[in-house]
Amino acid sequence: MQQNQKTWNRWLSATALGALLMSAASLSSGAARVDDLVPQTPSAFLPGGLLGIQIGGSWGESKQNPSLQQLTCQPIADASDFDEVCFFRTSTASRVAGAQIHDGFIVRKDDHVVLVGTGISIKNADDPLAESVVQSFQSQVHSAFQHTGDNVLFVKLPARHLTADELEGYSKRAPVLLVQLEAKSHELAVLYGYLGPVNAFGGLTSD
Repeated sequence: MQQNQKTWNRWLSATALGALLMSAASLSSGAARVDDLVPQTPSAFLPGGLLGIQIGGSWGESKQNPSLQQLTCQPIADASDFDEVCFFRTSTASRVAGAQIHDGFIVRKDDHVVLVGTGISIKNADDPLAESVVQSFQSQVHSAFQHTGDNVLFVKLPARHLTADELEGYSKRAPVLLVQLEAKSHELAVLYGYLGPVNAFGGLTSD
């Protein structure tokens, strides 16, 4: 349990959370459109999902994904946005741009997947594989991306400024992909989920 907690805490730092919050806060003003509050669907944002797991997908079916090995699950107490987390290891065949995805977790709310996190091994911060991974995701994700320090965030936000209520509703359905360089552990932490749950997860792990 303690090891799982360490794994859980390492994925999203306060810096990464800040990148997401700044993205939401920097929405530009513009003419209102009817479809402003209709975010991309996960399948349109990242076809195929991460490791073949798509957010919004069935929890039971996702847990049967052959990429997930040594699955260990536990309930998430005192977190209204999440119900359960399962940690996993992956096979050596699970790779992005040649870099191995070695472990990760999936998170459940009700009967659906709302977050997928993975760790991708690199040699160091200057490893060319890191750039290759980002470029690989860039070719797969149908959305714009922002680069802030060690964080690359893929997200599509409305052109106009949203009210607090509009942003809250939008964030529950808007998919995002975050790639963060973890120099100390020599890995790239990848987080795929809805904007709202990703922010909630960041707040949970920063406690």
